[in-house]
Amino acid sequence: MADLDALAPNYRRARERWPDAPMLTRCYEALTMCFEGNTHGLVEHTKSFIESVCVTILGEFREPMPSSAPSTTDLLVAALRPLGLQNTRGASKLDKVLSGFNRLTDALTEMRNDHGAVAHGKDAFLDAVATDHARAFLHTGDAILSVLLNGLEGKEPDLTVTREPYERFFHLNERIDRAVGVDARVDEGGDRPVVVFAVATGPRDEAIEIRIEPSRLLYGIDRSAYIEVLRTIGDAITDAEEEEGQAAPAEDGQPPEFVAAPASPPLAEVVRSYSGRLAALRPGLEGFLHAEGWRFELTPPDCMDLTDSLLATADQNIGLDWKQRDALQARLKVAFRRVLMQFGSDAEQAQGVAQRLVTWMRIQVPDAGEAQQQAT
Repeated sequence: MADLDALAPNYRRARERWPDAPMLTRCYEALTMCFEGNTHGLVEHTKSFIESVCVTILGEFREPMPSSAPSTTDLLVAALRPLGLQNTRGASKLDKVLSGFNRLTDALTEMRNDHGAVAHGKDAFLDAVATDHARAFLHTGDAILSVLLNGLEGKEPDLTVTREPYERFFHLNERIDRAVGVDARVDEGGDRPVVVFAVATGPRDEAIEIRIEPSRLLYGIDRSAYIEVLRTIGDAITDAEEEEGQAAPAEDGQPPEFVAAPASPPLAEVVRSYSGRLAALRPGLEGFLHAEGWRFELTPPDCMDLTDSLLATADQNIGLDWKQRDALQARLKVAFRRVLMQFGSDAEQAQGVAQRLVTWMRIQVPDAGEAQQQAT
């Protein structure tokens, strides 16, 4: 026989409409394997595929199931209703067509009972379904799927429950993206940072505000980034615990100022002034920020100082051997990025500056041994 997608293209079409639907994917794969191998089970898989599509359509429009144990025909009739294809008992020219498809569905059930490999118990020595029967099963199912999928075109499902992918609603996404204004900030007033999005189509005081934890944002949008951040945090905590155990007291020759970084989330310090162990780096850091194109004439928040805030943040986050530990450098970059965003930098710019600032710090901040020599 010809390739399944060439012979009956609407099975793949249905699967691609709901790419994240595991049951449809499983039904399609089982149907393909059955088609390419032998025809046993072909009718069962065809029937299951149609039922799965019908139930999915009912969910897209928040329509109830027709009964507790509906037949395939019951599901088809119920799925056609929200598509505007219900049978009006002869009042429409379409009724004869719909009645014909209902009869096709009934016939599919009967073919399953007569020819299915597992239906109603079969003798173990019966031959596989003949090729011409297999074509009839596939074409019957393909025709039914064609009616359902064509009926869906131009119909907008209930957007509060639809499981169709974001990309399916390009026209709606385009309208929103062109019409709204968006503000984003990070609220660090609580025990954990919260990303705040304000979306408005009119005055800003009428904006819709969405507050979401970074973990929830990553989990919902970029699962690989979620896993990478989780791994980095785990490494940072492990490294910090190891360093805490390795750090020696000052009387044993270890300079007290270079101890392990705390095993807590990155600390972003916003201060008016700083006079700690890294104060000597202030002129160099100002030169770095000038080279990055930072506009110092911008009014800082509450008269805080960016240069001193970055130095205070570095002071809180660097620890023993931090230059050799990627996890601690990643922690420092996150802290720098938070400070830069609090001083008005957008997220993309802050990300790049923070990365380059970590590199600059690795060159400028003395090692523990150097600090010990300076202290003596």
